[in-house]
Amino acid sequence: VPDFELGDGTRAGDLLRTGAGLLLDFDPRAPLQALADGWRDRIAYVAGAPKERLGLSAVLVRPDGFVAWASDGAPNPDEAARA
Repeated sequence: VPDFELGDGTRAGDLLRTGAGLLLDFDPRAPLQALADGWRDRIAYVAGAPKERLGLSAVLVRPDGFVAWASDGAPNPDEAARA
């Protein structure tokens, strides 16, 4: 995953140091937050606009830093859940 820098200065790489997956929601949406809440012990949900979004609206990152799923439009929570 690119080392996205969020508006508060937090970086994706720093968030992955916990060993959990990461759901970055660049346009916060309740369906994606609800999805992440169901996997709270494995996925961290982070909402907020990055300094550079690279045309993406949401990204699901595996604990090893590889992107499991990404959306460039309105995210489909079912697709994210399957990933």
